[in-house]
This record gives sequence, structure tokens and C-alpha cells, in this order.
Amino acid sequence: MLQLLRKLGSWIDDQTGIVSMVHEFMDEPLAEKVGWPHALGSAVAFCFLLQLATGAFMMIYYVPTPDHAYETVEYMQSLAFGQLVRGLHHFGATAMVVFVGLHLLQVFIWGAYKRPRQMIWVLGLALLGVTFAFSFTGYLLPWDQKAYWATVVGTNIAGVIPYVGGFLRGALRGGENVGAATLTRFFMIHVFLLPVALELLVAFHIFQVRHHGITPPWAVGEPEDVPKPQRFFPHQIAKDCVLAGLVLAVLMVLAVVKGAPLEPMASPSDTNYLPRPEWYFLPMFQLLKYLPGKYGEFVGAIVLPGLGFLALLLFPYLDRNPHRLPQRRPLAMGMMVLVLTGVTVFGVQGLKSIPPKTKLSAAARQGEKVFIDLRCDACHPINGVGGNIAPDLGHAAARSPQRLEKLLRDPSAFAPRSIMPKVDLPPAKLGALVAFLQEVDEHYELTRVPSVGPKKPYSHSEENWFLAHRFEMRKDPAYCESCHQPSFCQTCHQRRKPDSHLDHWLRFHYGVAKENPLYCKACHEQRFCDDCHRDVLHTKGWLSRHASVANQRRDACGQCHQPEFCQSCHGGARPSSHTGEWLARHGAGSTEDCSRCHAESFCQNCHTGAKPASHTPDWQQAHGRAAKGGRQKCATCHRAPFCSSCHGTQMPHPPGWQARHGRAAKPNPGACLRCHKRTLCDQCHGLELPHPRGFRATHDELAAQTPALCAKCHPQPDCRKCHDQYGRPKSHDAADFGKTHGQRAHGKEALCELCHGQRKPFVPSASCSRCHGLEMPHPRGFRAKHDDLSAKSPQLCVHCHTPTDCQKCHDEYSPPVSHDAADYGKTHGAQSTGREVYCAQCHGKTGCADCHKQKSVTVPPPAK
Repeated sequence: MLQLLRKLGSWIDDQTGIVSMVHEFMDEPLAEKVGWPHALGSAVAFCFLLQLATGAFMMIYYVPTPDHAYETVEYMQSLAFGQLVRGLHHFGATAMVVFVGLHLLQVFIWGAYKRPRQMIWVLGLALLGVTFAFSFTGYLLPWDQKAYWATVVGTNIAGVIPYVGGFLRGALRGGENVGAATLTRFFMIHVFLLPVALELLVAFHIFQVRHHGITPPWAVGEPEDVPKPQRFFPHQIAKDCVLAGLVLAVLMVLAVVKGAPLEPMASPSDTNYLPRPEWYFLPMFQLLKYLPGKYGEFVGAIVLPGLGFLALLLFPYLDRNPHRLPQRRPLAMGMMVLVLTGVTVFGVQGLKSIPPKTKLSAAARQGEKVFIDLRCDACHPINGVGGNIAPDLGHAAARSPQRLEKLLRDPSAFAPRSIMPKVDLPPAKLGALVAFLQEVDEHYELTRVPSVGPKKPYSHSEENWFLAHRFEMRKDPAYCESCHQPSFCQTCHQRRKPDSHLDHWLRFHYGVAKENPLYCKACHEQRFCDDCHRDVLHTKGWLSRHASVANQRRDACGQCHQPEFCQSCHGGARPSSHTGEWLARHGAGSTEDCSRCHAESFCQNCHTGAKPASHTPDWQQAHGRAAKGGRQKCATCHRAPFCSSCHGTQMPHPPGWQARHGRAAKPNPGACLRCHKRTLCDQCHGLELPHPRGFRATHDELAAQTPALCAKCHPQPDCRKCHDQYGRPKSHDAADFGKTHGQRAHGKEALCELCHGQRKPFVPSASCSRCHGLEMPHPRGFRAKHDDLSAKSPQLCVHCHTPTDCQKCHDEYSPPVSHDAADYGKTHGAQSTGREVYCAQCHGKTGCADCHKQKSVTVPPPAK
């Protein structure tokens, strides 16, 4: 196997020369002191490879458009290992900046930038610049708030350069504002141009390092004269692999524990958002605070960093000191310490200038949970996190708890056209919500809640979408209907009509609805039109009912009629019958005449305090008879529900009331006593009602005497239900009840029917038949065929009949059919063999002996 691999390697080397090149690369001799510090360059290369791998994975899902960029990033994080991959990419970028800086610092301290390695230093600075370009262009790709506004600030800085600033800003943005063109350009630069540039620089950098050799630390004399006892493989490459493994482990821990940040989706309309740069841009961020104004921004962001970068670029050519030891280069080391101190001081100050997050009290934390549970963030953003419909609560003025509580309970009291619903919460939860809203400020960071259901289109996050959505709806109502039901619009517009519905809309809406019905259907269902037109249309009888409609929907009347319109009729143009004495005699007027103009509620407005003359002091006791005789007079002022509101039930009693009044009176017997005397029940039912204590123990005697009395109120299932639960009646406890119940039921069929159902003459009863095993009572014609049944199953007969019953019946009418044979006297002995039980039903045990005067046949006793 090894020989085969060697032959394969020799063939590849002959064809390409790659194997020899790798051997030469791995066998590079190194100085003795080359070790761990020199592994920093390999760490940079490892971070770059990690960025390529994770970036390639994310490119599979990422879509560089404002509509889908944020959603694809969220989707990536929901995939298996998606959050890990994005975290590795995010923290890997930071690690790459760190290792590039440390590598440059190590090269400067070692003095490795001196002749003839000046170009290696220049290439390292170029790599640092490309790394910062990677960070800046990758900022925008998640398309969250930080990405958007940081890009706005960054491109504005490019715009302050004199003469060419406007061109550079437009070239970066692809237009006047940061938008889709900006995202596309940054994606192309980040994914294609910068990786190619970095790969070329890295390749050229490695070539230069191998061409001139790795500089040993603080070499005395020329590096070429230093002994080189070790090789790149395995000595140095082992250290590189160990450092790469440690870096990967740290990055994975950060990716799993902390994760890559993702703020809310970019909102160009949220001008209150304050973007904060990454930590490696904080020194410049702090420097700009000391250089205000347009020219200060140009000096702090362009001039000073540019001069510093140029000084680093030219430093290898300006430094004439031949020594490499730090103590022999005091000027260079002093300048390095001075620059590092300045960068550190400005960075720390910039970090301190970022205000700490607001810490909530225990009550406010409970209020935060209530705020999220109620989905208040769907409309109200807090410092840019949340919806874009209602005001941002993070930048509002101080609020008193009393005002907040009133506002939450009734928002329309402060803003009549407010679409905010009333907050109906228990006092404890409402107090916690008020405490939370009081403690929220511009430094509070709302916990992002994972979105549920379909995502909002990008158009819904644009600036002024809430104000302009009506124009989109008018252009294409079907587009809105693809996501929203008509009831969705009503949640807001129930109290806040669209602007088109404000000025006399009702007068002209029919033409609009006729011309473009889809426009109406976008917000209104068909029943909305039906509910309104049923009340408001001026159909027949409108004059008689318009008052009640006007009281309930005065706004609808105001759409067509001016306020003085009512006065034109009701003010000075009263009917001729309404003279000065009309009030005193109007009660005698015709109800039909009044109903032409007045609704039933009109009478109530006046008669609440001034009752008619018929309503004497004893009217409450006598009004029932009067209402029966002339109910139309009552309807002049009172509606049907008026009676029910007092009596507690429908009045007058509906048909069939007598059959079910007992059940209605049982839960509230006091309601009956408002009109009926207590003795009325006794007079009607014939016994004391409701049943007194102990009635259950004696009711069977009463039922036996007057069963029809019980049937007035109790149907048959009531008896069965009660006796199944508490036991049989006392009459059923007799020892011989099974055999004697037939005789007992004679003449008392009505009593039996209470529990066992109604019986009809000569019609079998289901209850009797179920117990006896045959139709009971015996149907017509049973006497002619009963001997066949008794021959087949004689045990059925002995349940009720004794042998004397058979003899008594046959002596009176005729012997059985089997006895009619001419030779029966000679053959009856053979016929009775094996059928002794059947013979014994009529003749008894001694029937044969009595007849033959001898005991020739032993007859078994009758079956029980």
C-alpha cells in the first residue's frame, strides 16, 4: 500500500511538481529562537480560512435584498448548527482583527520590518486595511438596526472629503440613501472583491517571507548568519496547529454561549436609534467627539487616520537605525508606546461613553412580562425595538403613574381617534405595567421576542408606512386581502375612520361602492353593510322609528342632515293635535297615531317620573287583569321586555306554560308570588305545593289513590329516575308480589302506568312483555293457541297460573285441542309419556290416580 502511494506521489510530482514544492515548503530551515510568537501569522491565516468556510455556508441561504436579508439571517440561526456557524463567522472576524494587529506589533518589536523586509511590512499593513474593509462591508449584511445606521454613519464620513466626498458616498450607497443598491454593492465587495484581494496579498506575503526568511527575535548581526537547526515541519507547524486549535475552541465557546448579535430589522424611519461601533472603531469614535463640526469630522475620521497609516507605511524606509534590539531603538519604541497609549485611552473613554443598560426593579420586570404578553411591542417600539405604528416609549417624556393608569384604562379619553385598545387588567398587573413604563428610558433594551407566524413584508417597515398604507390599499385592494381578513382593518378603524370616511362619506359612499366594490370589501364584510342598512335606510315606516335610530346612531344622521334639519320638523311645526292641553289628554289618544312619529322609548322619557292616570296606587296588584284585557294599551308606552324585567320571566305566559311552569318556578318560587297568592298552587294542584318535608315517604299512597294528580306535573321518566335511585315502592315489597301483581294491578292500571308506561286495551305493554318473556297482557286469539305455547315452554305459564286455573278454565269452556282425538282415551297414556309436566299443569300430581283409581303413573311436580 505504501509503495502504491509512493508511485502515485511520484506520478503527480512528475506531472505537476506539487509534491516537490510541498516538501520544499515544509523543509524550510528556521532559527533556534523562532517559536510561539511567530505563530501569530499562522493564526491570521487560520482565521481567514475559517471566514471563508463559514461565509460559504451562509451564502447558500443569504439573499442580499432588503426584503429578505434579515429573514434569511434569522432562518440561518434557526437551522441546526446555524447559530454556531454564524457565531464563528462573527467572532472569527473580531479574532482576525486582533491577530493582524498583534502580528504587526510583534513584527515592529522584533524589528523585522528593516531592510530587506520592507515589502513584507507594507503587505502586512495592506492586509490590516483589507481586514477593516471586511468588517465595514460585513456590517450591513444582516440588515438590522445597527447594520443600517452604522453604514449610514460610515458612508456619511466618506462624504465629508472635499471635492470627491459626494462622489464616494454615492458610489458606496448606489444612490442618495442607504437601500437595496447599497446592500447589493456591499455584498459583492464583501464576498467577491475583498476575498480575492486578501488571497493575493496573503500569497504574496508568504512568498516574501519565504524569499527573505523568517526573522529571528532580536538577532545580533545579519539574520542570514544565524544558525538554523530546526525545520518548519514538524517544529513550527506543530505550534501553529496548537494555536489554531485553541483559537477554534475559544471561538466555539463564544458562539455557543454568547452568540452573534442580531438587533431588530432595519427601520429607516427610526431616527432616534444611536448606533455604536465595534470596539476596534471606538478610538476614532471618541476622537470625533473632540473635533466637532464638518471639518472636525473630516480631520478626525480621514486626515489623522490617513496620516497615521502613511507614517506606518513609510516607517521602514525612514528608520535608519541598523539595530533590531528594542533597547537599541529608543525612538521607535517610544513612538510605539505613545501610539498604543493614545489608542488605548481613546478606546477606554469611548467604551465608558456608552451608557449602561437600564436595570429594572422587581415590579418593573413583572410589568415587562405583561408588556410582552399583551404584545404591546407590536405597535409601540422601545428604543427602536418593536413596531413602527405607535410612539416610541423609550424617548417619551416623564409620566406620572396616575396619568399612565388613566391612559391605559381609556386611551380614547386622551385621544378620541386613538386605535389603542383599553387595557383591562387586575390591579396588581396594571400596577406592574405602570411601574415598567415609568422606568423605561432611552437606555433600556427590550428583550426581543421570537416572531410567530408569517413575517411582515419589507414594505411594512418602510418610513411612514402606517400613514401611507391607505394609498397602497386603494391601488390594489386584492393585495391586502392576500394576508389580511376584513376584520383586521376593523380592529383599528372601529374607532378611527379612514380619512376618506370623514366628510359626508355616508352621503356619497354608494357610488364608490358601486364603482369599485373591492375597495369596500378590503375592510368591510357583507354583514357590515346589512347591519347598517337595516337600521338607516329610509324605507316604509321610517318616520315612526327614526327617533330610536337617531338616538343610537346620531353620527350616521349627521352624514346627510345638518343639525337644524330636525328643528325644522320638531321645533315649530308640531301637529295640530298637540295644543296647549295636549299633555293632559294625550293618554286617551290612539296608539297608531302616536307611532307615526314617536318610538316606544319616547314615552319612557316622560313617564319615568309622571305616570298615567290609570296607574293608581293599587295598580301593581291590578295591572295583570288590565293587561290581559287590553294589552295594546300597555304597548303604547311599554315594550315586551318591560314586563320580563319585573316579573323575571316572559309575560304574558307563553303557550304550553302550564305544562312546564313547575320547573320554571322551582329555582325561584318568589317570582311567582309577585302576582299569585301562595294558596293558588294548592287550589289548582289539589295538594300542598311545594311538597312538604316527608312527602317522599307517603307519596305512593297518594299516587295509588289519585294517580292522575301526579301526572299533571311528573312525566313517567321522573318516577323511574327516582325509584331507580332510592328503591321500589312499598307495594312492591310483598313476598308474593311476583305472582299476585297481576291481580293487584286489576283496576289500578293508571297507578301502574305512572312508572311502567301507558297501557291500551288488548295492546301488549313493553314493560310487562320484557319481564314475562311474552306479550302481556295476552293479545286477542291467545286462548286458541296457548296450549301450543304451554307445550313448548310450560315454565312460562306457572309464573302466574296454578293448576286450578287451568282446570277452572277448561271446565268452563272446553278441553284442550289435544284431547279432541277420537282415540284419546286409549292413547293418552302414550302421549303423556315424557310430558308429565305438561299434563300436571291441569291435572296435578294425582290426576291419573284419581281417574284410574290406581297409582300407575308417577307425575313429577310442576316446574317452578
